[in-house]
Amino acid sequence: MTSLNARYFDGRTARGHEVRLRFDATGHVEITGIEPGLRFALGTLSISSRVGNTPRSIALPNGAKCETDDNDAVDAALAAQSQQRYARLRHRLETAWPYILALFVCTAAAVWGLVNYGVPEIARRAAFAMPVEADRALARSTLEVLDHRLFEPSQLEASRREALEARFRSAVAALDPRYEFRLELRRSEAIGANAFALPDGTIVVTDALVQLAENDEELLAVLAHEIGHVIHRHALRSVMQNSAVALLLAFAVGDVVSVTSLAAALPTMLVGAKFSRDFEREADRFALEFLRARHIPTYHATVILQRLEAAAGRTPDGLDYLSSHPGIEERAELFGRAP
Repeated sequence: MTSLNARYFDGRTARGHEVRLRFDATGHVEITGIEPGLRFALGTLSISSRVGNTPRSIALPNGAKCETDDNDAVDAALAAQSQQRYARLRHRLETAWPYILALFVCTAAAVWGLVNYGVPEIARRAAFAMPVEADRALARSTLEVLDHRLFEPSQLEASRREALEARFRSAVAALDPRYEFRLELRRSEAIGANAFALPDGTIVVTDALVQLAENDEELLAVLAHEIGHVIHRHALRSVMQNSAVALLLAFAVGDVVSVTSLAAALPTMLVGAKFSRDFEREADRFALEFLRARHIPTYHATVILQRLEAAAGRTPDGLDYLSSHPGIEERAELFGRAP
């Protein structure tokens, strides 16, 4: 309990009355020295902030006010009331554990929903809101990093490279004109038989994958899957989902904020972790329609995938093409089996 001396002004005359203010343990203030005495809840008072040693003003609900020079006592009373409120709150929480448990469950469910549904949806909208021109800068810087760290120039014969590039150009001729689809062939001992798509439509294929395929239809099946990643903007969506700050800023301002920051994360994601199973299934469905539209038997996808699976155990460091894809049986049900 804290008491202090003050001057009481009734708001009707300029005359002040000497009074005593007493802050009790129930969160009220009693004013004695006037008739009748007054009592107010502390929360209904408006107490001015402390400015040096100038008098404090305490506005009362009835239109009157008090002034006091005892700033230390006012501070002590307010501090005591804050501690009491904290103690009461702590007591309520300690005796209301079912509500706390329910709040925890609701919070966990909200976080789970945000991570599993909210963030992916925001990432999808943000990725498709970005202009394709931004993809080109991102893809260019990503390929430069990979060429420096992982790749060497392709060692395939020039005639073979030219034939593959011509077949690829013919296959993608009717696709979304915003993308400049092109085939890039590279040699890499580190990642073996592999392929992946950059956001601008560049499809990188290793010599080892070309050599593993027994015909161009098998290669086109793999390329169609990678083109599906481009069309559905999976690279950007993956980076954004894993970079919450960049994601929220991009969605808010309609820009990537910094292409360089995304480029730093993209090479590792493309070569290492790959995409989520949902993205892989979406790319598979695109590949299925791609092959059907070009009258290419879809079972070629199953055949090359089975061959990739057999070769995966020989890939250094486990960086195999199928590291995050759905199982072969599931994909064989989609694409069909060789006759």
